Amino acid sequence: MNLMTDDLQATLRKGQTLCLRDALGLEIRVTEGFLWLTQERDAQDHVIGTGGSFRIVRRGAVVLTAPRGARMDFVPCRAAARSLQFAASC
Repeated sequence: MNLMTDDLQATLRKGQTLCLRDALGLEIRVTEGFLWLTQERDAQDHVIGTGGSFRIVRRGAVVLTAPRGARMDFVPCRAAARSLQFAASC
């Protein structure tokens, strides 16, 4: 799926996972709960809590997991986010 929008939000229920592809430059802002984020070719995982954000700076798949549920906003980088692909699994 390819999306082009400036206003994208998502909610993940407890234990749900979302995979992002071609999301270089995208900022993820957590508005409720927390996310566990894993980027392809990144040895470090990231935990983002309510009020926190993370900008994707690597090419490849990004996996978001909500251990207890989470809500988030996606803020595209104008220059990089021509299309954003979401998948149920990577």
